[in-house]
Amino acid sequence: MLQRVHIQILDNPIEEVILDANEFEEPIKNKLLADELKKEMNYYYPTVVSVEYIDLFMGDELDFPEIRELLRQGAINPPVILINGVPKIHGGIPRTVIRDEVDKLVSDGPVH
Repeated sequence: MLQRVHIQILDNPIEEVILDANEFEEPIKNKLLADELKKEMNYYYPTVVSVEYIDLFMGDELDFPEIRELLRQGAINPPVILINGVPKIHGGIPRTVIRDEVDKLVSDGPVH
């Protein structure tokens, strides 16, 4: 049995819109990139990898408090990619890097 992998893409697109009206299409772009990643993962790892896009602005303020604090401090930039609950990447959705991380986890086999 392969190890299941859960990818969460935490984004705060409204913050970017408020800070710079010229960046209005960026939230759309991140959501589309997340959808493309989901399709790719479903193709290569059906039933093993799940991808979830989470808009932090629309979500519960109590969700992901550590990530929210790092974003507020400017220590990291959205989107933040969590793989199995562990922050791995921030500031973009690099499908190749994410796929490499997933490959490592899947090749490690099941967790005992």
